[in-house]
Amino acid sequence: MGKPNYCAIKDCHNKSGDKGRFGRTIKLHKLPKEGIVRSAWLRAISRKDFKPSTYTSVCSDHFPRGEGRTSVHKVPSLHLPQKVVKEGKVRNTKNSLSTSISETESILQPSISHSESDQPKPCCSIDVIEQTHSYSKTPMRTLCESGTESENVPLSTASCTKNDKITQTNTPPAELSVQVTRPEIIIDDIASSDEEVLFYTGLPCYQAFKALFDTLIAAGADRMNVDDEIMMQEKSYRKLRLIDEFFMVMMRLRLGLLLNDLQYRFKISTGRVSRIFNSWISLMATCLKSIVFLPPLQTLQQKVPDCFKNFSDTRIVLDCTEIFIETPSALENKSLTYSSYKSHNTFKSLVGVSMTGAVVFLSNLWGGSASDVHITRNCGLLELLEEGDAVMVDKGFIHIQSDLKKKGVKLYCPPFMSAKRNQFSKSEVECTRRIASARIHVERKMEQIKNFRILQGILPISLSSKADAIFFVCSALTNLLPPLVK
Repeated sequence: MGKPNYCAIKDCHNKSGDKGRFGRTIKLHKLPKEGIVRSAWLRAISRKDFKPSTYTSVCSDHFPRGEGRTSVHKVPSLHLPQKVVKEGKVRNTKNSLSTSISETESILQPSISHSESDQPKPCCSIDVIEQTHSYSKTPMRTLCESGTESENVPLSTASCTKNDKITQTNTPPAELSVQVTRPEIIIDDIASSDEEVLFYTGLPCYQAFKALFDTLIAAGADRMNVDDEIMMQEKSYRKLRLIDEFFMVMMRLRLGLLLNDLQYRFKISTGRVSRIFNSWISLMATCLKSIVFLPPLQTLQQKVPDCFKNFSDTRIVLDCTEIFIETPSALENKSLTYSSYKSHNTFKSLVGVSMTGAVVFLSNLWGGSASDVHITRNCGLLELLEEGDAVMVDKGFIHIQSDLKKKGVKLYCPPFMSAKRNQFSKSEVECTRRIASARIHVERKMEQIKNFRILQGILPISLSSKADAIFFVCSALTNLLPPLVK
């Protein structure tokens, strides 16, 4: 008997080599040997009295984007047969209840809570649809007959018992909770398009997105309690998969979306959107500090771009940037944050860029009234510079020359007119041109930072406590993009 070349899932007629739903050639993936994953596959195959063989396979059409089994997507989750289970009564209880949990839920990474709001809803009966994907496109419960309140009831995506009994379980809460409705967009929808990943997240590709996500998970993102922004030993209830929480945060940074917009897109309350954002942004600011640092001059000189050939001892190029903020109500704060240059209330930061265009220094945010020189003298940068270094600036920083001279640091600054003369010499014109040619890259870096549209609008007062973290994260993320200068 020859080796079968067809998909084993019920009602699927795909064969190896056929054209799939995603435009890819169908490939068959053998039934796993390991117990938990194997059980989940058999549940997905959904054949009564089915006896698997060594050749039992599932086609790639049942995995996201038709790519087949991967390290991320281990279990078939698409285009599976749906089985409607008889309506079962739910008794009133003060404890969280759950149906029996399938092994699938422990394999699919973070799951999410069923409720679309943070408040318990009255219900007395539930319609359950069998699904093995984390999100159900069909509502998994129908609320009816008001008058009976129940606590949040995590629903299993696995089939119920024959008698539709609801049983208690000791499975950790984060593994039990499942969202009722699928968000309007999740990271899986765009993962195959680098262009869309860049548009929605500001990162160059899905691989960069996933690598950053994995780093944050290793740092404890899966133990964050989004309700009080502290790290917990036990996982808290979540309404979104962890990777989609992170995706939502990146969308807010990149597109500058409002809470109400994200509430609609991700089917959660604005309060929860805010708590998720605040928790993630704090963790990201901590983790990304490792990619914003000032290397020694000797390291930087190993690869000097052509535009810096005449300034090869430049360790850092400095400039300040401002972000608009909502006008504070307190008069003192109004005065401290008012920028005469922008004619608006702003926060201001000193940004340092290397010769290759990487962000190597970021000051804390200052009120817009602070001068470039004052920030430079008081942000801690001067303590990092060493004798033999050079700093490139524009004319607004000329008064730090005396501070740098004391440390044996050279200053590259374009010449400027004085009262005694009104024309540059030929050498000064050439010097100005060369410095401008090199400094243009710090302007390009500022543009990359401001491509995160949360920094383009007016930052609300409600985000003032997170403003430092937001600006730092947006700036640090640009270091994950291809180099500006080669």
